[in-house]
Amino acid sequence: MTTVDHIIIAVSDLARASEDFGLLLGRDPSWQGSHPDYGTANTLFQLENTYIELLAAHGEGFGADLVESIRSTGSNTLAGLVFGVDDSAAFLNHAREHGLAAQDPQPGHGIDTGTGRRRDWLNMFWDPAAARGIFSFAIEHSGDDQLPAAEAIDAGPVDAVDHVVVQTQNAAAAKCFYGEQLGIRLALEQHVPEWGGTQLFFRASHMSIEVIVSEKAAETDRLWGIALRCNDLNATYH
Repeated sequence: MTTVDHIIIAVSDLARASEDFGLLLGRDPSWQGSHPDYGTANTLFQLENTYIELLAAHGEGFGADLVESIRSTGSNTLAGLVFGVDDSAAFLNHAREHGLAAQDPQPGHGIDTGTGRRRDWLNMFWDPAAARGIFSFAIEHSGDDQLPAAEAIDAGPVDAVDHVVVQTQNAAAAKCFYGEQLGIRLALEQHVPEWGGTQLFFRASHMSIEVIVSEKAAETDRLWGIALRCNDLNATYH
C-alpha cells in the first residue's frame, strides 16, 4: 500500500518558519535535525495521518540545490510529495511494470540536533517529469524509525492534513502517475462546470490528493495548496 508519508515545504529561514508553523499548527515540532548527506536541515511536525517537513538549505549537496531551486518562487513554498511504502522491492516491481522509471533504493539518514537521535530510511527517486514537474519520491522507513506526535501547545490544534491540491492540464497523466504507477486509489472523479474543469480525488493516509484538471493550468503541474484539519475550528481560529 502506498501512503502519503510527508509533505515538504521549502523555507528560507528554518528557525522563523518553525516558529510560524508551530503557531499555525498549535504544536511543538516532533523533530529538528539535519541531513548531512544532502546539505539540508529540517523541522518535522508529525500529525495524525502524515507529517509536514520544513526543509532548508544547510551546507552543500543535492538537497540544498533542490531547496534553492524550488524556493526561488517565494520564501516558503510547497515543494514536494513523499510517498511511503512498506516494501521497496514490491513497490518498485509494481511501479516499473506500469512504466515508472524509479531508481534502486538509496540509503538516507537524518540526525536530531537536540537529542542526537538518528533516523534511517531508503529513498527511491524518479525523474520529476514522471509527475509532470512536481518533485516526489518514495520512502521506506526502518522499523524503529517512528516520529513522536507533535505535542499540542494550544487549544484547538491542527490534527491532520485533509488534502493537498495539485493543478494539471492532463487528467490521463495524473491517473497514470498517482493511480497506476503509485497504486493510490482514485476515489472520485467529477466534472465541475463552474470551474471549467475536472476534480480527481486520490485517497491515501486518510487524506486526499485533489487533482484539479483545467486547460487554464500551467504546462507543468504544480502543488497549489494544502488543507489542514482540526476538531474545533473556533478554538483553532482563536
